[in-house]
Amino acid sequence: MKKILTCFCFTDIHNQQAMLDYPTTVRGSLVQAKELAVREFGLADVALVGGDNISDYPHWNKSCALPKKNFLDLKQKMHACISESVKDGRVLYVAGNNDMILGDIGTAENEPYNTTDFYDLMDEAFGPLPSGECLPLTAKEKPGERYLGAFHYVVNGVDFIGINIHPDTAFNSHEGYYSNETLRWVKSKLDEIDPEGKKPVFVVGHLSANYYYTDGKLTETMVNGDRALFYEIFRGHQNAFYLYGHVHGETSCYRDFSSGAVLHMAEDGTPLDANLQASDSRGREYAYSFVHMGGLRPFGRQYFAEDGLSGYGGEETVSYYPHTATPTLAQFLVFEVYPDRVVFYIRNTGKHEHYAQTDLLKEYTVYLK
Repeated sequence: MKKILTCFCFTDIHNQQAMLDYPTTVRGSLVQAKELAVREFGLADVALVGGDNISDYPHWNKSCALPKKNFLDLKQKMHACISESVKDGRVLYVAGNNDMILGDIGTAENEPYNTTDFYDLMDEAFGPLPSGECLPLTAKEKPGERYLGAFHYVVNGVDFIGINIHPDTAFNSHEGYYSNETLRWVKSKLDEIDPEGKKPVFVVGHLSANYYYTDGKLTETMVNGDRALFYEIFRGHQNAFYLYGHVHGETSCYRDFSSGAVLHMAEDGTPLDANLQASDSRGREYAYSFVHMGGLRPFGRQYFAEDGLSGYGGEETVSYYPHTATPTLAQFLVFEVYPDRVVFYIRNTGKHEHYAQTDLLKEYTVYLK
């Protein structure tokens, strides 16, 4: 069957503030991921950026003095990089919890601004969203800024719903969650576009919901917000996929099989099986699926090349950070949509043993119901 769509997923880039001394620098693993994806799959039809684009290194509660010009410079460079991997600049951005922390107070150089504002880039690529296709939010601390709780785009006939952390749950905090208003909007939109529960629909968010693989084990990760309402969103939508980031680093990487990134869920949000070495979904009964998009930043210093960058990083003096640039361990997700199936590929960007660029994980196929 003819392929409908190819999608590249880049998440948790964490362009640390130590990397943001002006002019800014895009993290090397994003550049590598873009180049590797295009080399193997050709240009994608759309790319998803899963949040924590900016980050908060080294102190989240000292990171609000980032000048707006730095953010705008990084925003332009990130988008230019990612746009080289897709057709017509079609890139969708959602906000991570770390993104919300930055830029929420004024500095000597600028007034408060919105570090999650990639909306203009999406408007340019896809056209402005009609009122019924997005949920505008008002942030108490920055009422003049544009925020979207959720939005809906269609690419090559495939539906994508972006879901964002509510800014009022995240300012000056390392946490954040989806508001009930946003969750109800997404549920209504899913019911509207998929009334029979059969269409492949991709809901893209940052928060990792309830589970992810860590050394082959499943772990609870959603600590705030209405979890029951979150799972209710997907009830009755058999071919819905929730794509997420938030969990990343050395304990959240996959080896040999891409199937580890895919969790098949019961309607109540319980994972039904650990398909760590499976090739496809045949014979599995489930209500919907969650898919981890990987992560482009690990944590341990041993996973970084010696190409650190200088930056103030919230400190009073400029310092050199040797593990802020190109990691040797990082992963990203690619998926292809066909009329009867979705094929998922986890790929490596670095040179770490067992996680090198040449180590191609076996794909995992989800057959549509």
